[in-house]
Amino acid sequence: MERRLYQRIPVQVSAIVTTEDGVRIKVSAVDVSSDGLGIECNIKQRNMITPGGSFVRDGKPVSVFVDLDLSERDGHPSKIVAKCHVAFSRRMSSDQCKIGLRYADIENNSHEWLVRFIEKRLAPN
Repeated sequence: MERRLYQRIPVQVSAIVTTEDGVRIKVSAVDVSSDGLGIECNIKQRNMITPGGSFVRDGKPVSVFVDLDLSERDGHPSKIVAKCHVAFSRRMSSDQCKIGLRYADIENNSHEWLVRFIEKRLAPN
């Protein structure tokens, strides 16, 4: 059963995750919602983002920054930069993982644009 309040929209775009230690990692964003996003990465990348697969550090969720480029159907790109907390880390196969991120802060009032992007994708053609 789907427990989400916000519908996820499938995407296949590159994203850059910057860890708390300043390490930049190129990953694939696979879904977005108005509340967060899902990324896929390999085990090595997962261990850099969530050391040892643990997404809690000092009793708090691990925080990262995400640079995400989404394009609208008319080709206008929009870059979203957000501080996120890791909500989950799940191994999908022997070398692939999915990490769920929840937005803590989205820069430059991009949240309104993101909501419109999602609404357009959900609208019937």
